[in-house]
Amino acid sequence: MLTPSLPDEFVKAILEDSPFGASLLTALDSTSPTSIRINPRKGTPIGLKVTKPVPWNEHGFYLADRPSFTLDPLYHAGVYYAQEAASMVVGALIKELPLGDQAIILDACAAPGGKTLALADGLPADSVIVANEINRHRSNILAENLSKWGLDNVIVTQNSTDAFSTMEGLFDVLLVDAPCSGEGMFRKDVKARSEWTPTSPLDCSIRQQRILTDLTACLKAGGFLIYATCTFNRQENEEQIASLLASQTFELYPWKVPSACIPGRNGLGHYFIPGITESEGLYIALMRKRGTAIHHPPRLSEATKSFNLFPLHLTQNQTLYEDFRGVHRVSQTLNTFLKGLKTPLMVKKTGVHVWDKNSISDLPHHDLSLVSEVSTEFPILALAKDEALRYLRGETFPIEKHPKGIYLVTYEKRGLGYIKHLGNRFNNLYPKEWRIRMQLG
Repeated sequence: MLTPSLPDEFVKAILEDSPFGASLLTALDSTSPTSIRINPRKGTPIGLKVTKPVPWNEHGFYLADRPSFTLDPLYHAGVYYAQEAASMVVGALIKELPLGDQAIILDACAAPGGKTLALADGLPADSVIVANEINRHRSNILAENLSKWGLDNVIVTQNSTDAFSTMEGLFDVLLVDAPCSGEGMFRKDVKARSEWTPTSPLDCSIRQQRILTDLTACLKAGGFLIYATCTFNRQENEEQIASLLASQTFELYPWKVPSACIPGRNGLGHYFIPGITESEGLYIALMRKRGTAIHHPPRLSEATKSFNLFPLHLTQNQTLYEDFRGVHRVSQTLNTFLKGLKTPLMVKKTGVHVWDKNSISDLPHHDLSLVSEVSTEFPILALAKDEALRYLRGETFPIEKHPKGIYLVTYEKRGLGYIKHLGNRFNNLYPKEWRIRMQLG
């Protein structure tokens, strides 16, 4: 199938109204690099052909070619995440910010979750991240990716951004990875070319402005706004920043921008540019909300730790949180945040889901199998690669005889999920909606 050509109006805009020029147009017809970011809590993956590190993220690496991630059990175990390299920069940026203890972060348009994971890896473990996505299907993908990373200090919500407008001064950092016209993905996702229209930038800019208006109040005075898009036009990028500056509510904040990035028009923000940075297109700007923050040291709330269905190991910084969906292992600071939350949110995922309240048995929730350390609550059944892939497809197959009960299935000492061993066979408990549907050959 022929690759759609770049839209004529887009080409004209790049040549007449951008600092990028014809070299960008040429690069958009070249081959995209493949990059991954490693989960620092789960060790290094095996079998991938790494060529070099991503300069702006210590956990990012380029690969020699694009493998079939679907057929690598370690990908499903959350050992690494296939992520476009430019997007990894938020993990380095967040480390530069002078945040106090137990910072609270809102990733307002978070799906599919790559930037949320990068934020989590750049923040202290006592921080809290609210990862929000209004679209139901995309919020499910977001929750899945966060489950595989094994984080207990993150919640996933499914709300319109106006739901946060009453949470005045709650968040220390606001990431708005705004829905955009997708021009920066014209190389990686050629479908984006045919979906783009000459009115796309204006249409998206109106939506972006509404999102920023909804969210301004929930950011603390002195807090930080990270604004990003994967597009190149001024309407969705520099004009949004200029509007925020003109309101006198925000000011630009300096940070160590990767040297290969190009400054935005009028010095507003920076661009990752295909052909210059080894990445797809990304616009990013860092701003600080004017005013002086009033810091109230959080008080850790009490939480019951009684849970009798099966033994559960908790560290000093972890506790249990119970709601209508079940029992969740959460960080102490996330527990405090949830108990102090006054505005109702539609919460899709809370920390590490341990047990589903709708369950009529003692089966653990799948989340527990994916924690960063290999869980010790259940005996372990280690699988070879071909067995692991069959397990991820939802299949059953002969295994060594073991006592009846629940087993944690692992591959290369990383948790994949659970089975219920029945003596002469087993029930595969891997979530149906996550199963591999690709034929194994």
